[in-house]
Amino acid sequence: MTMGQIAALIAAIAFVILVVFLGVMLVQLATVLKKLQATVDETTRIIKTLTIDLDKIAHQGNDLTQKLNDLMVDINAKMTKLNPFFQSIENVGGNLEKATNKVKDQPSTNHRSFKFSPTLAGKLAKTAWKIYRKK
Repeated sequence: MTMGQIAALIAAIAFVILVVFLGVMLVQLATVLKKLQATVDETTRIIKTLTIDLDKIAHQGNDLTQKLNDLMVDINAKMTKLNPFFQSIENVGGNLEKATNKVKDQPSTNHRSFKFSPTLAGKLAKTAWKIYRKK
């Protein structure tokens, strides 16, 4: 064997080793790419599921917000109806305070006893209730 043949033999052996090494690497790369594809497929499936779930949650949140807004409108309407009732109670209280002050301001020799009968209280409550129901 000549030197050229030995060099060619060494080059051929090196080339075979390189091809085997590259073959092994390509097989490993193919395995990694298959696992990566499986991971991407699973991730895509999970994202689709999460998107559907989040859409449902957003829809429920919107429904809840709408119900809360309706409830607040209802509460505000009822509070508006109660305002005259409380104003009438305030007027009664103011009138009672004025009457009490008048009694206190009178001289003690001409002092009258001021009694608030249960019958009068019942009539007052019925009147206030009628005013409340009309509004």
